[in-house]
Amino acid sequence: MARPKLMLDTNILIYIQSNHPSWVAEKFKSLKRGDVAVSALVWAEFHVGLLRKGLPVPDVKGLIDVLPFDEAAALTFARIAAGKPCRQKNIDRLIAAHAISLGATLVTNNTADFQQHKADGLQLENWAEPNGDETPQPPKQGKKA
Repeated sequence: MARPKLMLDTNILIYIQSNHPSWVAEKFKSLKRGDVAVSALVWAEFHVGLLRKGLPVPDVKGLIDVLPFDEAAALTFARIAAGKPCRQKNIDRLIAAHAISLGATLVTNNTADFQQHKADGLQLENWAEPNGDETPQPPKQGKKA
């Protein structure tokens, strides 16, 4: 399996599933399978949200690859976490490490949460912004991203 160019964060999966904002789903549909993937960590977060809300789990097996958090990701996490203060919630740091270890750009609407990892080599995109820049946009219609 080729390395993906892009890794999606949980909020972007939510936007794709809900088709809101619509341009996020359109951007996703314009990409070839293999160019975009999700971390198993993101996949878990996404499913927790669906189960808590009683929503059906979409069948996306043929649309996107779910990548395991492997040794390279674990070692990248250790490297970037060792140089930063401890946090109670490390999920964002784990997701950032996974993207960095693959050389993939992380697509998220929570760019502020990931800014500290740009110095570690993390590249960011925000599809929730109409122009795709890194300016965070608050979630729409009360959806938690």
